[in-house]
Amino acid sequence: MRYFKLLKDYSDENEVYCACENTLGWEQYELSEGKQISNWDEKITFHYNSIEGSHIPDYIHNNLSWFIISPQFQMILNEIDKDGVQFLSINIKNKENDSSIIGYSVANVINVVDAINYENSTYSIFELNDKKFYDITKYALNENKINSKHIFKLKNDEIPIFVSELAKELIEKNNITGCDFLEVEVTF
Repeated sequence: MRYFKLLKDYSDENEVYCACENTLGWEQYELSEGKQISNWDEKITFHYNSIEGSHIPDYIHNNLSWFIISPQFQMILNEIDKDGVQFLSINIKNKENDSSIIGYSVANVINVVDAINYENSTYSIFELNDKKFYDITKYALNENKINSKHIFKLKNDEIPIFVSELAKELIEKNNITGCDFLEVEVTF
């Protein structure tokens, strides 16, 4: 099967950009760790300026780089892997008239697999506080370690999100906006 790194498509210059000024105690990268969240505060609010952009995509760009998605996108992810993603409700408001965009959530991808094939990936290693970190510029994944997941993050590199060919096809078939894809090498 083919796999893709899920990217944010920035080509729509009229797309909204949301910013959250108060995360109510949540750190930016806590939602990148692939861990179930039990004490989420649904009062977290993002704002956008409709003068700067008015098109509302299914995957919204934001200052925290959180995976903010529409109800339609949520349905697709539920269809392909209902246990692999947790949806955390948020508020999105227009600064100009205080109207709300309803139903959007942060998609917290909790599927984490140990599937990086370092031999075929391109990366550099740096150390910080006696800990090694990998900066991967070209991914290669071991398919047999993905365990048939359709959306997942990688152990020791939890920020990028990866999707299967099936997930990509469903996203495209349903005209989900705001997404771009980069195919990654797959080994066995």
